[in-house]
Amino acid sequence: MKSWKNNMSSSDEFVKDNITNAEELSPRIEQHGSGIYKLAENKESDLPADYLRKEDMKIKDVAKKYVMPFLPAKSLMKFRAVSKDWNNWIASPLLSYLQATSFRRLSGYFYQNVDADLQSDPKFLSLDHPSNGVPSPSLDFLPERVKLLSSSSGLLLCQGQEEYYICNPVTENWKLIPPHQGYHGSDPAVVLAFDPHGNIEAYFHIVAAVPLLGQPGVLVEVYSSESNSWKCSSSECLELEDAIVIGGGFYMKGVAYWNTTSNGVLAFDVKNEITAVLHVPIPRGRSGALTQIEDELSYVTAYNECGDVFIVDIYGGMDMSLRRSECINLGHKRSCRALEENPIVNNGTVSCRVLPCINSGDDMVVIYTTERIYLYHLIGQRVETLMTPGQLTPPTRFIPYTNSLATLHHLNE
Repeated sequence: MKSWKNNMSSSDEFVKDNITNAEELSPRIEQHGSGIYKLAENKESDLPADYLRKEDMKIKDVAKKYVMPFLPAKSLMKFRAVSKDWNNWIASPLLSYLQATSFRRLSGYFYQNVDADLQSDPKFLSLDHPSNGVPSPSLDFLPERVKLLSSSSGLLLCQGQEEYYICNPVTENWKLIPPHQGYHGSDPAVVLAFDPHGNIEAYFHIVAAVPLLGQPGVLVEVYSSESNSWKCSSSECLELEDAIVIGGGFYMKGVAYWNTTSNGVLAFDVKNEITAVLHVPIPRGRSGALTQIEDELSYVTAYNECGDVFIVDIYGGMDMSLRRSECINLGHKRSCRALEENPIVNNGTVSCRVLPCINSGDDMVVIYTTERIYLYHLIGQRVETLMTPGQLTPPTRFIPYTNSLATLHHLNE
């Protein structure tokens, strides 16, 4: 509720600013003769076609202009049936931009079994079915079967037999990415980097961490939609030693991040082309996920200590030190079927993992077990429970997703 109030507060400021700017357009100073000035009202033809004075605005006009940008894409698609006027507004590029920059909340997860022999079609797990969703979770509008790789601000990056595709699963618009130079492998460590703020042209980057052949370390290959081409960055990372970069990376604030098998985090500044390795001091044998908490990068681990008690450790800062540790009761109750199939898991404890998470003012940690997904809200220490859509066998990749109308940049041939 807090995040909704924050959004409404931002919306109110947006309304106030825009109305103030509009009022400044209303009076106009005209010169009549030598040194004589008079105020003149703007003629109706001088104003934009959709211009409304403050006193003429109705509730439906306020909702259309200043509430819609804060709604998820699925809800907006439903509102296209309200009227022709609303349909035209929702279909406009301006609303697509405003909504992509205003609605930033986690809407759900695309997930897929990425085992080479058991690869399945993508599926979508919505955190709120009535308002968040996509028409075709399997992405069957793409020309071939694909593997999920990354998501950023409502766009998805996928891999076909050889090619990369970028798409918006709401609008079902997609682009084929030109062939890359290096060998990325069958499950590449790539990150989609897309920030809609101030990005009217909807430019995006694809950042690939490519293993160096015959020696430890990686080089970085970057695709730019602005130039529609790939280039190898001059920055190489030799600090990884024998660690392997894991696919399904994370992007925030201009930096691409990847987990590694050594529990380090590989970072690449897209604009300045600088690589670095962040070492996370977690116990051996434990792993976690990259998450956005308090508007900064965090590394979160979770484990079941006993019974219903789970421990969540949050690492962050430049040194990725332990920032906080939460002891929470998830109320986990294993079903009779699960107990019959596997009565003892890890000496009586429940296996769990943390899922990567995009947060926008509603900081939470997402914990996945074989039967349930828990949303633990750090503010208020509140727990929500979701049932997993059937038994999910590892290795299942979860890609956090924001339900957005973001447009795709036109790629020059």
